[in-house]
Amino acid sequence: MPILLVSLLVAEAVAAQDAIGPANTTAATGVYSVLDYGARGTGAADDTAAIQKAVDACAAAGGGRVLLPAGRMYLAGAITLRSGVDFHVPRGAILKGSANWRDYGREGALLFAKDAVGLSISGDGILDGNDRAVWQRLADEEAGGDVTKADWWPQAFCGDCWPFWRKPGEARPGGGRPRMVILIGCKQVRIDSLTFRNAPSWTIHPIGCEDLVIQSISILNAWDVANNDGIDVDHCRNVRIANCHLECADDCIVLKNTPNFAAYGPCEHVTVTGCTLASRSCALKLDEAYAPPGIRNVVFDGCVIFRSNRGLCIQSRDEGDIENVIFSNITIETQFQPHKWWGAAEPIHISHWPRTKDTNLGHVRNIRFSNILCRGENGIYIHGWETRPVEDIVLDNVRVEVGKLTDQPDGFYDARPDGLFKGIYSNTLAGIHCEYAQNLTLRNTQVVWSGRLTNDYGPALESRHVEDLQLDHFTGQSAHPAKSPDRIVE
Repeated sequence: MPILLVSLLVAEAVAAQDAIGPANTTAATGVYSVLDYGARGTGAADDTAAIQKAVDACAAAGGGRVLLPAGRMYLAGAITLRSGVDFHVPRGAILKGSANWRDYGREGALLFAKDAVGLSISGDGILDGNDRAVWQRLADEEAGGDVTKADWWPQAFCGDCWPFWRKPGEARPGGGRPRMVILIGCKQVRIDSLTFRNAPSWTIHPIGCEDLVIQSISILNAWDVANNDGIDVDHCRNVRIANCHLECADDCIVLKNTPNFAAYGPCEHVTVTGCTLASRSCALKLDEAYAPPGIRNVVFDGCVIFRSNRGLCIQSRDEGDIENVIFSNITIETQFQPHKWWGAAEPIHISHWPRTKDTNLGHVRNIRFSNILCRGENGIYIHGWETRPVEDIVLDNVRVEVGKLTDQPDGFYDARPDGLFKGIYSNTLAGIHCEYAQNLTLRNTQVVWSGRLTNDYGPALESRHVEDLQLDHFTGQSAHPAKSPDRIVE
């Protein structure tokens, strides 16, 4: 539908609503319409203050539903949510983020909450992050018009001061792209059924939250915007992500322990089930385990990954352990992307080496992959550190089908962030490539080559510096049997 026609329909709906007065919702019903607090919903007027008044009134009354009535587009900067509030965007309503990065203030997000209990964000409506408008204004004002130089981090990365990036009277130290949702230290949180789109940076960033459910949402981000992750679960516990669809240029779902929130403890007891995902970076990922004990007790099950640069990933560079992780019942399709995007079309990637020379590297151990079907332009990559190998890795009933699908260059592995290693480096591509591991088991695992095979493809299995390699019904031959052996085991 043409944009002009959509605008006219919204204007007509607003005029009709204004003619009959505000929505018939009051504190007595437990529903707080933002129209009753002065919101216009024209898509042009700034509705931030009116929406915030509705949220505050709802919270002051002990909780209820804040409603953005359908048929309108609400333009807003940062909105702070509070305990007991169900922030509801129904089908036909759109909450759109301001193009002015300054409108997100110290919160750094369209929706922000800290220490809230019993909070929900619900509805079948749309939250639009207005990505390109935010980027371009930030670039024009802070980076001479160059969007590649505009800071993507919404607040100063400064330990305990984050996200409260200044004291009264202090100037903001540069700009940054906002998140769409930041939740810090919240409990009993539900995010349900909404569509998020056009995120200018990370879409949903829960930090130190407990009892978090994200279900039946869609995240539809631009395919050429960097750092527009879908869901970044940071220092959270007792998390369930289910039945979601995500398309993001950057990572789709990531579990992490960023360094400035170490006081919130490990990221643990997490399940991700029934999701469909596409990413130019990585679909399902664990990384940035900066502080012990790290990330543990995680299950990814029943997911479908397609059109992705990397499928399943453990990317360890720090002192926290990543352990007790199960990936099961997953189909994966991968393909090479330009080097701007991290990854090398690996359906499964584990990399483990120090971020700096001073890093006391943690462990990657007790990892299980079962019932995995892979098809793509590269094989499985597992690489530990010489003095800290990955430990107790099992591939059980895993099929890897490899062959060219695109015209993108191949013949390399991507070790970014490289830390003490070597970034992107040329290498013959194996069906399964493994270095520096202890107790690696390949059970009922198969490597199959199909389609167009370049000279960069090599053995079915390349194993170097692996202690206790167990091959139990492993099958596969070289991509070019006349040129290279089926297995390289050292």
